[in-house]
Amino acid sequence: MKRQSLLIATTNKRKQAQIKHTLGSSPLKLIFLDDLEKKMPAPDEDADTLEGNAILKAKAYGDAMKMLTLAEDTGLFIDALNGWPGVYSARVADISDDQCTLTLEKMKDVPQGQRGATFKSVVAVYDPTDNSIFLSTGEKRGEIATDIAEVTDVHKKSIGHTFGYNRIFHHTDIDKRASELTYQEREENKHHRSVALHNVKYFLQNQYGGKHFVVPVAMIIRDGKILMNKRNDPHNPQFHEVWEFPGGTVEIGENIFENVVRECKEETGYDVEILEQLPFIRVKTRHIERFSYQIYLIPILCKVIGGDGVFSDDEVLEMKWYTPEEIPSLKLFPDDENMVSEFLGMIHDAISKNNL
Repeated sequence: MKRQSLLIATTNKRKQAQIKHTLGSSPLKLIFLDDLEKKMPAPDEDADTLEGNAILKAKAYGDAMKMLTLAEDTGLFIDALNGWPGVYSARVADISDDQCTLTLEKMKDVPQGQRGATFKSVVAVYDPTDNSIFLSTGEKRGEIATDIAEVTDVHKKSIGHTFGYNRIFHHTDIDKRASELTYQEREENKHHRSVALHNVKYFLQNQYGGKHFVVPVAMIIRDGKILMNKRNDPHNPQFHEVWEFPGGTVEIGENIFENVVRECKEETGYDVEILEQLPFIRVKTRHIERFSYQIYLIPILCKVIGGDGVFSDDEVLEMKWYTPEEIPSLKLFPDDENMVSEFLGMIHDAISKNNL
């Protein structure tokens, strides 16, 4: 079965990286403009709203390539300047330094307390098979600073530190410039584009994905203890900072054991060897906002055979080893503590049999 593709209509590497991170686990195969053999010129973004430009780009590329297409447009809307630069944000100047300088010049007589502004992103998903359009919007309030932040070595490691207006946009809730935020801080602080993309992720899953998922969970055991991950998912508070076994949805073309090896390496940094599949399956129903789905959890016993144990901080906040008896007392996904308690004897038998 071939996965449906989603064309990402941007050549901006920074945006591509963020989209790939957020939508990489969606049921669709992400295709970027650079991947296409057929090239086409970028359409003129001459709409008078962000929504208009996002739709314009999505339809232009989607109709030309006959593909489901995602496009995005972002703008900075400053209260004291009647929303300027707004939809023209990217066209004010060619480079970030000039954009920031011109903005501060226009704001030079605006006092503190009246420098409010909003970053807004609009993402459009266009399906040429039925001409349908899904729109998702994310906004972030802040204020315009009175100077341009210096770019330090620390800031260079953040996402988009010199992009656009980031060095003059102050996040008042965490007292940082947009240029200073790490990826994790952007996710936790509900960055405008991040919010819009997460809404798209749920739409794609609900519209184009399955409703039943096979999820092998890796019980990685060492010295009688099981490795647990603390989940990094700030856009879903009910799932954020809960402890879980490493694992993820089986992708088309891979079996459950290949999935476990891949997921363990990606999440935990460990190379694992499959020892056995425990003889039980737990079926669970979960809900995320407007999306409901059913998963089939299959526990797979593993041992570490290599790797550095450096976990993926995109997915994991913390990793720790726990005895099987300690796991039910952790903050887990609902009903996961029952899964461990119910089969505790079986887990101990497997640990003993495999000399773990």
